[in-house]
Formats: sequence, structure tokens, C-alpha cells
Amino acid sequence: MTRPSQRDFTHNASVDQKVDQEIASLLTAIEQEKVPDRLTELAIALQNALIQKRRCETNN
Repeated sequence: MTRPSQRDFTHNASVDQKVDQEIASLLTAIEQEKVPDRLTELAIALQNALIQKRRCETNN
């Protein structure tokens, strides 16, 4: 089995940096998207249902 060379580490760091940049770019694009009101309502309803479920589980 061969040991990784410095070039391998440099290549991996370069690939990691590109992936990080891609993720940052995607997150920025997502943050700029308008969220439809219906989706916001559903997210709030889901959050409330999860809170209620946790409360029931804690009381049992």
C-alpha cells in the first residue's frame, strides 16, 4: 500500500474547497428564493405538531 503524496493532499484540499464553494453558492441561492405563503403555513403547522408530540411523549 502506498502512502498519499503531498500532491494527493493538495488535490483533495482543492476538491474540498470547490465543494464548499458550491455548497455556499447553493445556500445563497436558496436564501434568495421567495417562500410561498402556503409552504410557510405548512412549516409552522409541522413545527406545532412536533412540539405537541414532544409534550405528549414527555408526559408519558
